[in-house]
Amino acid sequence: MKLYGLIGETLTHSLSPQLHKEIYKRTGIRAAYKNFPVPADKVEQAIDSIRVLSINGSNVTIPYKEAVMPYLDAIDSTAEKLGVVNTILNLDGHLTGYNTDYEGFGLLFKRRQWNLKGSHVTILGTGGSSKMVVQYVKDHGADSVTLVSRLPKENERGGIISYKTYKDLPDLKGDFLINTTPVGMYPNVSSSPISDETVSQFNAFIDLIYNPLETVFLKQAKSQDKPAVNGLEMLIGQAIKSVEIWENRTFPETLMDELVRDYSQWKEG
Repeated sequence: MKLYGLIGETLTHSLSPQLHKEIYKRTGIRAAYKNFPVPADKVEQAIDSIRVLSINGSNVTIPYKEAVMPYLDAIDSTAEKLGVVNTILNLDGHLTGYNTDYEGFGLLFKRRQWNLKGSHVTILGTGGSSKMVVQYVKDHGADSVTLVSRLPKENERGGIISYKTYKDLPDLKGDFLINTTPVGMYPNVSSSPISDETVSQFNAFIDLIYNPLETVFLKQAKSQDKPAVNGLEMLIGQAIKSVEIWENRTFPETLMDELVRDYSQWKEG
């Protein structure tokens, strides 16, 4: 039996082990998937353990998607472009880093036929997930990308990316508002990174959080009849892609549809 897992800092409420086990069950793969919580000063040892213990592969979650990269033997072109790894493949001790979040995030747009060409996108947060989102919307034709962070940053000259702080939110508007921060994630489910007034200034809303399935951020959008989606489809999409990399096989699209349908009933806690 093969062994896979998830490297991260706080993993108590991660859905990944349950989700991967369900993928294995539905595809007939003999494998186990475990959480590997790792302290911040032990990331290199954790990567070495993948080799030493012959763990077949691992996912990587916050805050280590960038930190693991120096300790890998190779980086896939997409992950290298993004500067972020969320999937590691172990082939006879040779570790290669991939990014399946990019493709998983894209499913949110493809499944709704949302068009990014010529759009104005505002992204809350500047961490590893934010980098992936920036690259995706740029690759798919966004005209402008505004990154919102707690601390001010210098704007690029001549680029489509600009930086703002949260105090600037009342003056921002656009097509898509995307939350890549953990604000509103379980167990702090009463929080939101925006005010109700901000909702009226954007057309569609994406929250990468999937626990809870409906954050305050999404409730705010829906209260004004704005289209809004959580991160569940992204989570499932990137998980399926990770398994495809580890197992060197491709699954039918119906697997994604079935898992989204079934896990839409999932509750946090």
